Amino acid sequence: MKMIYRSVLTVLLFCIAVTPLRAANPYAGQYVLKLGPRNFLVLNIAEINGALTGTISLPSHMDFGSAGVAFSNISAQAETERITSVSNQQDHLSLTSQNSKDPNDTTNFELRLIPPDHATLKIVGLPFEPWTLTRVPAVPSLSVATDWDRHHTYMLDETDESNPDMQRIYNEDQKVRQGLAHIDWEVIGKEDETRRQQVKNLLSRSALHSGKDFEQAAMVFQHGSTPDDYLLAHTLAMIAIARGDAGAIWIASATLDRYLNAIKQPQIYGTQFHSDPKHNWTQEPYNRTLISDALRRFLNVPSQAEQEKQLDQYRSHDKQ
Repeated sequence: MKMIYRSVLTVLLFCIAVTPLRAANPYAGQYVLKLGPRNFLVLNIAEINGALTGTISLPSHMDFGSAGVAFSNISAQAETERITSVSNQQDHLSLTSQNSKDPNDTTNFELRLIPPDHATLKIVGLPFEPWTLTRVPAVPSLSVATDWDRHHTYMLDETDESNPDMQRIYNEDQKVRQGLAHIDWEVIGKEDETRRQQVKNLLSRSALHSGKDFEQAAMVFQHGSTPDDYLLAHTLAMIAIARGDAGAIWIASATLDRYLNAIKQPQIYGTQFHSDPKHNWTQEPYNRTLISDALRRFLNVPSQAEQEKQLDQYRSHDKQ
């Protein structure tokens, strides 16, 4: 009897050894989308009895722009929706989730794998680009963060780490303008062009991340030579503000004034002072009626009375 038992056991073990295990569904796993260090979205796809199911968790409320890259007014409560429908398509997985409080409230998603450890998730019907998720081990099970600041705007690539190359370029831009009695603007103009090209290279590689990065980039293009340089500087300053750098509000104002001057239109904030070859200082052309001093204060721009004092200082200095 023992011999028969051993023989049967040997056959069973042999069959297990030579029979290939069915591969797990490639979509099964846990995925996370972070805003900075916080978990913003957690997606779990599980295979049960050969069928895919799962859940998706997000904050219960948030506001986001049409580009889907900036999020504000994020709720401290998380909400988990059950995935009620899964369909394998040629190059993606179609998912439908259902609101636990309202069965008629459903959301459709498309999940595409990016081997080895990423995937994109698109909300069907919304006009922005898919979000890139990171695939992580199924254990431990992750949860959505609840310590959001409802007054802060979070970005998809949220980070406080500034780019050291941008810092170096900015330092060079500032250094050549300090401590020199007589500045050779022809030489500096050529150096400025080189620095602007360096910043363009950083932008093309998406190498700028923090608000400080974008504010410094705006400063470099503020020292440009064309209307497009100043308009790009204004755009970079607005991105800096969106990324939490409130101090960039002044450069946002100054770049718009400089752009208006460059296209032969009156400045509106009064940030630009310039002189003619005879050293006659002026702010003209200047539309002084559009923006009130109360609004200038919010923009960190001096009042018109303070601007007049600054203009007098420039004129007095040239007379010495």
